[in-house]
Amino acid sequence: MGRRTSLTAFAVVWVVLGATAGIVSAQVTTATVAGTVRDAQDAAVPGATVTLVSETRGTTLGDAVTNESGDFVFANVLADAYTVRVTLEGFKTVTRAGIDVSPGDRVVVPATVLEVGGLDETVQVTAETPLIQSQSGERSFTIATTQVENLPILNRNFATLGQLTPGVMGGGTMQTQSGQQASRIGGGGQNNVMMDGVSTMDTGNNGQMLQMNVESIAEVKVLTSGYQAEYGRSSGLQITAVTKSGANQFRGSLYDVERNSDWDSNTWRRIHDGDPKEDVKERDWGYTIGGPVGRPGGNNKLFFFYAHEYRPRETGGAINRFRVPTALERQGDFSQSRDRNGNLVNLIRDSATGLPCTAGDTRGCFQAGGVLGRIPQNRLYDVGQNVLNIYPEPNAQGLDFNYETELPLVDNLIQQPAIRLDYQPSASWRFTGKYSSQRQRTFIRPGNNSIPGFNDVDNKHPVIHALSVTANYNVNPTTFVEATYGVTQNRLAGGGANGVLMTDASNRFNLGLGELPLLFPDAGIVDERYYAFGTLQDYGTPYFQDGRILLPPVFQFGDLIDDSNGNPPHPPNLLFPGWLNINRTQDFSASLTKVMDRHTLKAGFYFNHSFKAQNLNAGGGASFQGTLNFGENTNNPIDTGFGFANAALGIFSSYQQQSEFIEGSYLYNNIEWYVQDNWKVNDRFTLDYGMRFTHQQPQYDQFSQGSNFFPDQWSAANAPVLFQPACVGVNPCSGEDRRARNPVSGELLPPGSEALIGQIVPNTGDSLNGIEQAGQGITKHNYEWPAIAFGPRIGAAYDLTGDSRMVLRGSWGLFFDRPDGNSVFSQSGNPPNSTSTTLRFGQLQSLASAPESQGVPQLIIYRFDNDNLPTSSQWNVGLQMAIPWSSTLDVAYAGQRSFNVLGAEQAGNAVNINAVDFGAAYLPQNQDPTRNPSSTPGAAAYTTELLRPFTGYANINQQWQDFWRQYHGLQFSFQRRFRDGISAGVNWNLTLSDKGTFGVPVRLEHGPDGSVSVREDQAEFNELMEDQNTPTHVFRANIVWAPPNIGLGSGGGARVAEAIINDWQVSGIWTGASGTKYDIGYDYGNDGDNVNITGSPDYGGRIRIVGDPGSGCSGDQYGQFNAAAFAAPMPGSLGMESGRNYMSGCWQNIWDMALARNFRIGGTRNLQVRLEIYNLFNTVVYNDRQTTLQLNSPTDLTVRNPQFNADGSLNQDRVRPADAGFGGAENALALRSVQLQFRFSF
Repeated sequence: MGRRTSLTAFAVVWVVLGATAGIVSAQVTTATVAGTVRDAQDAAVPGATVTLVSETRGTTLGDAVTNESGDFVFANVLADAYTVRVTLEGFKTVTRAGIDVSPGDRVVVPATVLEVGGLDETVQVTAETPLIQSQSGERSFTIATTQVENLPILNRNFATLGQLTPGVMGGGTMQTQSGQQASRIGGGGQNNVMMDGVSTMDTGNNGQMLQMNVESIAEVKVLTSGYQAEYGRSSGLQITAVTKSGANQFRGSLYDVERNSDWDSNTWRRIHDGDPKEDVKERDWGYTIGGPVGRPGGNNKLFFFYAHEYRPRETGGAINRFRVPTALERQGDFSQSRDRNGNLVNLIRDSATGLPCTAGDTRGCFQAGGVLGRIPQNRLYDVGQNVLNIYPEPNAQGLDFNYETELPLVDNLIQQPAIRLDYQPSASWRFTGKYSSQRQRTFIRPGNNSIPGFNDVDNKHPVIHALSVTANYNVNPTTFVEATYGVTQNRLAGGGANGVLMTDASNRFNLGLGELPLLFPDAGIVDERYYAFGTLQDYGTPYFQDGRILLPPVFQFGDLIDDSNGNPPHPPNLLFPGWLNINRTQDFSASLTKVMDRHTLKAGFYFNHSFKAQNLNAGGGASFQGTLNFGENTNNPIDTGFGFANAALGIFSSYQQQSEFIEGSYLYNNIEWYVQDNWKVNDRFTLDYGMRFTHQQPQYDQFSQGSNFFPDQWSAANAPVLFQPACVGVNPCSGEDRRARNPVSGELLPPGSEALIGQIVPNTGDSLNGIEQAGQGITKHNYEWPAIAFGPRIGAAYDLTGDSRMVLRGSWGLFFDRPDGNSVFSQSGNPPNSTSTTLRFGQLQSLASAPESQGVPQLIIYRFDNDNLPTSSQWNVGLQMAIPWSSTLDVAYAGQRSFNVLGAEQAGNAVNINAVDFGAAYLPQNQDPTRNPSSTPGAAAYTTELLRPFTGYANINQQWQDFWRQYHGLQFSFQRRFRDGISAGVNWNLTLSDKGTFGVPVRLEHGPDGSVSVREDQAEFNELMEDQNTPTHVFRANIVWAPPNIGLGSGGGARVAEAIINDWQVSGIWTGASGTKYDIGYDYGNDGDNVNITGSPDYGGRIRIVGDPGSGCSGDQYGQFNAAAFAAPMPGSLGMESGRNYMSGCWQNIWDMALARNFRIGGTRNLQVRLEIYNLFNTVVYNDRQTTLQLNSPTDLTVRNPQFNADGSLNQDRVRPADAGFGGAENALALRSVQLQFRFSF
């Protein structure tokens, strides 16, 4: 009868908890403390009163009473050190000190044994907190205060500490100054970073919004996989930091952390390029103070902690190099021009002649005055010359550059204040408030890829703040309530120019470009509703006048000047910030915990609201500035063959622009709730199970500027008509005889109209063919997710020995991920709210007088119907065991399968459902009759817009949730608690398999009716590309060692010797990892664009492996792999010549060490001097190589970037890493650097 009553009560409470979950989240800042009380005969002792006493504050939590099994549970316990006190009439009082509690832990106190006696008799037990997780199955780890304070971490960002946990990897070594976050090995979703129970996530890139220093952080909890139902929002790592709090005695510190480039090695690249070190002087100095508000050691209820860090920065001296137009080139004389490989480029083609321009036949080349490569003055376009003249004159000479500048010294000051208040008016009530912030000085400084004085920027709102309040209430000894509210906000001006340009050159009218024709002259008008409108007014930038942005277009000059990825040495552009935004998130979470018999039941609610004002540039999309590509393109019938020459003549290969400046006002609400139970089935077996319910609202634009495209609603009959190519007279033709023709009227457009070929004939077709606007016929969110997703979680722990010294643990669960906002931001640039167009193969001077046309817009969308949220199924099983020396050994198998996920993060790997099919440009019906037949496949095909399956649209880039990734790996971990002056940890992650389609492009084919299907060979392609670039081995070891002091006697000499040899401390981190994987690319100078190689402008070929390439790493700087083992693909490729990640970089073996000396001043006062050395042994680890094979053409396979000469000798033009040839090393991990710390604490 009693058992039935217990089960009935359990069921009732479960239902009640589930019902109240909507009004009462995760226990991310507090923990659970559980234990068992027994008598001397090992029998359970019910009815004993258990009290938890804070050792730092002297405060107590409400008493717990042991149940019939002798068990007790405290929920919502703040991180601290505690003493457990057990009392029962007829037994001696037992106290057990030294119970360390970390956030999110389930701490199991070793069994407490009561002895018969009086309450006034006390038995004191000193025991360490168990290292074994005997009552949960999750994979979680705590970075203890000892590690936070003593390990060498150069960037001093708490999230970096996650790299010390098993199953986690990060950005190289702990030397990374940028503070790159840790990530789960094997993927499975993006991280959720919380501080004091509040999300600190930027909802654009899902990155850490506020990177607080470690001085204000007490502990960091990292849950790697299989975590319980109370954790959500993201399916990656759950990283939780808790700020330090005040104790019952005043404690504080004053510290100074110094970094100076004079102490460091120069970078490997600068050494081998012959460049001096960059000047860097940095300090992180500050103070902390905490204690009671009242008499120290008294019966206090209010405690405070305050930290303030100042970060003065002085940087400069970096050398930037560019290839700018020479004085002759600005005058139209290219007789002495050279490409980025140092080759002469003086064959400047004059398409008006219709004749060849080759080394063997120069009749079709410009050669004014008999000088090969010189353009007659009357052919030059003055606006195009002004483009070349916006850059400074050359002042240096190198293989791929002719201008260099040294960045000036820049002084900056960053501040990070943090405050925390803890108030405990009674044993049942506790309140906590926290505020953290980062702000920095505003000043004008060089921007990205900078020429000082040309593209200097400012950032007027560099403030980030996070505020939270938490309340805990113990309703009774078995019922606990916790609630937290918080808000985090930042304002950014980054990406692009890395700030707001403040130079006169940012206004195109100051550059002589006021007459440069824009495709949409009013594209720079800013809506007064937008955040950017008031912000740009506040900046007072020269390019914002009368509500209009007057920046010049973005200029591109082709592969003969840029490298194959468009990286410098091209001259810098004058860019709008990639993100000029404000991001504010608000969190509310609450939980109710009920202890019943052997069950600890919990229900909770989590609400996360995000607002982000974001301009269109983030996540892709056309630029409102316009992107004007002057680059060489052999498929362009009027191409000169050199980007600067094209600019001088006004010839472009493509010109793209968005019709308006677009800023979305993005919102979302995440509403999640859960129920879970921690069931101690018996003294050895514990079961965790629960369910998380997720309502994940899509991130949407509240201005309803977005729209979506539905292929099944598109009709070929309703498609607009496009201008066709035509000749004056007979086909083929060139020059002014080649024009655009209106196929509706048959009208032949005037000379110079060829850029309109492929554009929309006005007033034809449906401009919204297949498009639905958000909130008008479809949801305001613009795409759909399920209303509720169900995430079951289950875990178990079985104590094999019965004394918590060997525990078998495991868990499984479904976890849901919120994709970064960059995957949806560009939807607001779609028609009808805005549009974009791309013109191809035209001249700027013809655009001003060109007949009216309508652009062919690109669309960026998130597929509308999504039956599931991005999901990760995670599982693990392992054995934890206690071993001697206060240590544990953990061996586990962990795996995950993510599915229904996007193809990549940050809007990458979208599926272009309007891609031109493989081989389409080879088909006879797709050949342009106005073009001369060519022996180069695809060279005479129609322009891209005329080949698109969905006529009337350019790219339709759609985010698909059809990708997957599956990981299997082993994790080995040894951890020693800080005892007898030493703590240590060693983690080894062994990847067994990591495969999937994540990051693999989808290749499509289309039916005559516009139907879209995946190619039959996609499965074969997926298998070829399945490797996910996860290192096979990742090691991370750390140690903190304080050798014991040695007593040498009482004499004066002995005391001097003791002062020298005692109070030292050594700490360090070792990183060992398999090399990062990579693959090889190619670049043809002529006749080798995608359209020539695969017959589609949208799909490329892949490198051919024709020999043994080697491992991918070598000690030879100039021969990282066998360059002769690779060949470029040939026309007719299906892009399946090779896979990806088949080369492996160099093994990492980096030691970061610290040596500290403590000077005891008396009492708790201590002065520490610490020297930290990163990459102690100055190990060179190559991490970047020249992996692009550059060839002249598919018919001339001369290598344009050889590292070695034909006779095998080293190419002396390619000795410097900056000039590295194919197979040469271009960079290496940072070499030795030093950090010096001074810290006074009391």
